[in-house]
Amino acid sequence: MNLFRSIKKAFQTLDRKSMPDSVLEVLKAEERNGIIITNYFRYLIALFFLVQIIVNVHNGDNEFNLIAFSIYLILTLAHTIIIRVCPDSVIQVFNYITLFAEFALILGVLLFYTFTVQNIDLGFALKNTLNLFFLFPIIYSLLQFRIRFVFIALFLFYAIYYTILWIAVSTNQLTYTNDWGRYISGPEVLIADVVAGKPGLYFCFAVMISMGIFRTVSMVRRIGIAEGQKTELSRYFSPKIVNEMMENPGTLQSGNRQIVSILFLDIRNFTAMSENMDPKELGELLSEFRKIMMECVFENNGTLDKYIGDAVMATFGTPHPSPSAEVDARNAVGCGVIMQKRLAEWNLLRKSEGKTPIAIGIGIHTGEVFAGNIGSDLHREYSVIGDAVNTASRIESLCKVLKKSFLISKETMELLGGKYTLNRMPRVKVKGKEEPLQVYEVMWG
Repeated sequence: MNLFRSIKKAFQTLDRKSMPDSVLEVLKAEERNGIIITNYFRYLIALFFLVQIIVNVHNGDNEFNLIAFSIYLILTLAHTIIIRVCPDSVIQVFNYITLFAEFALILGVLLFYTFTVQNIDLGFALKNTLNLFFLFPIIYSLLQFRIRFVFIALFLFYAIYYTILWIAVSTNQLTYTNDWGRYISGPEVLIADVVAGKPGLYFCFAVMISMGIFRTVSMVRRIGIAEGQKTELSRYFSPKIVNEMMENPGTLQSGNRQIVSILFLDIRNFTAMSENMDPKELGELLSEFRKIMMECVFENNGTLDKYIGDAVMATFGTPHPSPSAEVDARNAVGCGVIMQKRLAEWNLLRKSEGKTPIAIGIGIHTGEVFAGNIGSDLHREYSVIGDAVNTASRIESLCKVLKKSFLISKETMELLGGKYTLNRMPRVKVKGKEEPLQVYEVMWG
């Protein structure tokens, strides 16, 4: 049962349809690199064949050797051209063509020297060292991450080898022996080695190559999934926190209640501004704006919770609370100050380009929230929920009412320890709250 599960898991790992796109892209890129390396390897083998032809110029049929070498070289050159100019689908088809062509070429050379040597039976073909060349197509498969190639090559070898063996037995062309010395140096064959020894060796070799491919694909899959997760996490968390999460994958699995500082911001008069902008310009504006704001959040150990149109929500104290709520509150307010300053710098650039400057309103509140993974198995995201989130959003909305750019709650103010210059505002009644809110303006300029 465990063996069956292991085999099933192996097939699932190799199933490209079940792979995430990020993993598939990495695997395809590595596979193409493997095809290129295989092509270089073929030139190396061609050089080896050429050296063998030169060394054995007086020991073989030079004309036939050159013909066989030329066919192999033409196949290799065609493979090079196909790789450079054709799409992946054509390359894959040609890989199969090359596989069959190389087996046919090796078989042709093997049979030629079997039937051109006098007083030699088919046992010579079974013992000939040319059989080792059938291993090359199997080796190529390792570089291309295709287990299918391995077993096709193994099947072709078995089909050729056992066909020769069957013909040799049925036509009485084998001379048997039980002596290893005569088997190695004479025309006789050792039946156990011929029937099971060499084929078993090829099978073991194919299994080892397959395991190498499986382990490589598994590694690429794990790395690809990890990189995909890291990329996804980096959209919301600072690099430091992302690294911690990758080392401890269970960080986000369970939710818990904790004290968090929540920051909301949005662009003032964005609706009116967007009506006068074409979609491309609007997209560029939002992309650059979000990039600047995200950098500010990460620089202050914050988490980017979500974008809501032109609005941004960030939290401080997630997924791991700081040693004290004071640290998270100061990080949140410090982030808001940097946001306003970076925005001022960006507005100078926009003005120089003849573009409309942008104004934002920022609201921060500190309170208890539920923080953790929220959603179903089909779609799950890390977020925070609770009354403190609604309060932070209401405070940000007060920026319009009070005509201020940066407001914080009393709860946040009490955690700052007098670090910032604040201006106490009149208490304001907001939706969803029975008591008026006491807010403070942060003097960031």
